[in-house]
Amino acid sequence: MRPRDFPHWLRDTMLRMFPHRAPTGLVRIGNPGRESPVLVTGNFTLTIRRLIDALRGHDVWLLCANSKGINVWCAAGGGHLTHHDVISVVRISRIGELVDHRELVLPQLCATGVERRKIAEITGWSARWGPARLEDLPGFLRRRRHLVKGERFVRFPLWERMEMSFMWSWALIAVAVLGAWGIGSWALALCALAVILGIVGGIFAALPWLIVTGPKRWLTFGAFAVVGFGVGVGVLAALGSATSAHLWLAAGTAVVATGVLSVDLAGTTPWYGSYINRFHNPALVDLVETRCTGAAECVQVCPRDVLEMNGHRRKVEIKRPDQCIQCGACIVQCPEDALRFRYDDGRVVEAATIRRTRMNMVGQRTVELPEP
Repeated sequence: MRPRDFPHWLRDTMLRMFPHRAPTGLVRIGNPGRESPVLVTGNFTLTIRRLIDALRGHDVWLLCANSKGINVWCAAGGGHLTHHDVISVVRISRIGELVDHRELVLPQLCATGVERRKIAEITGWSARWGPARLEDLPGFLRRRRHLVKGERFVRFPLWERMEMSFMWSWALIAVAVLGAWGIGSWALALCALAVILGIVGGIFAALPWLIVTGPKRWLTFGAFAVVGFGVGVGVLAALGSATSAHLWLAAGTAVVATGVLSVDLAGTTPWYGSYINRFHNPALVDLVETRCTGAAECVQVCPRDVLEMNGHRRKVEIKRPDQCIQCGACIVQCPEDALRFRYDDGRVVEAATIRRTRMNMVGQRTVELPEP
């Protein structure tokens, strides 16, 4: 990131949970020609900024479809980015007049809502899946758009976890520090800052080793509430301000911070399914083996390595069901409707319903997609 881009990064990161629209249409990266690859993305500002940075030195056509200013994964999962939006930007941009080939590279994480077969049927453009993470794009392009297995899976490196911790913590810090300032105690403001950073930063830093789903997640949140309170007490003691009232306020800050995180920490990470979507009725991907023809479209789009192709049987197998985050990409892309969701209460949701609907903000599949 260049220094002059830091203010934009700061704004986009602080507000990354909210839509932030960039212009849709065609973007030239480098000096693309008639044989240059055509990549597709949504119009979430932070994504486009990072794509342009990641692709410096490459000559690429970038089509920015209308995802309502939401990142590709969330937009596709919520019905805000579909194959209709991709078809629209292909037509409106008139990219077909600028290149001699007819191949699009779609972000893998849009597979929850973008049916690439529909794109081919309507436009005549074929589509292949790019890597799950944009920093893998340069290598993907150098290999002539060949995807290696490890690039299908979402990673969550430390730098991104710290970025997410900043997104979670800045509003909490602002409220706590302003409240402490209103009381007139800068010692308490520093204590609140330390408590929140200790809890939020600590959880995200240690995330690979923590339990943050299921009933045992409360042990994690409780432990970090105690850690955060301990950090706050240390700050108050160092400043000579460890009064009874300040200690109670430090404890309250720790409880509030962990309480906010506990609402749906998992749902803001790429590793876990949302608490809201799984509330009281978890689901697993169910394979109807008699329908499976071994096309392996599902394996190509699974971001969590849940599915595996058995070459001897020419069948897909569900190898790691505990890693499934219910994104639905495998179900949407299966050409034989061999996959579906089966809920704990016995209810089954077939592929046709998954393709026709999306999740609303409280995890209910009530969003009906418009007809083309």
